[in-house]
Amino acid sequence: MAVKIARWIMLFCALSAIVAFISGFENVVTASINHKIVELWRLLGFIVFAGILTLLAFNPTRYTGIWELVIFHKLGMAVFALVLVRDNAEGAGFIGLIDGILAILIIISYFLSKGYASWGSSRKGRTTQVKSNQTFL
Repeated sequence: MAVKIARWIMLFCALSAIVAFISGFENVVTASINHKIVELWRLLGFIVFAGILTLLAFNPTRYTGIWELVIFHKLGMAVFALVLVRDNAEGAGFIGLIDGILAILIIISYFLSKGYASWGSSRKGRTTQVKSNQTFL
């Protein structure tokens, strides 16, 4: 049951990335030529995150280290955005709030789905690989 709850949370997070992707087109179109590449990078990042979150939703223990990288990114963005709020950076408060909520949801899913177990399965795979390589030597 916990894994199913985690899956739905992660699919919700992936859907939010797709919504951000769709709503980001206007930023790309209206960006100055000097900022267009940054907006495109951001836009494509939303789809990459939607894909990663979907992969984690359906295979939570398959990808060693991906959970931790996603959590690092979301927490990092939330913290830095909130720091930039002090300087009145445009949109920083909203980004801090959204990425903070996403970080919390992803961390909850990480523990519900036992995403940390991927580290154990990767060690087993290396041990098996080492044993099979030794056979051929």
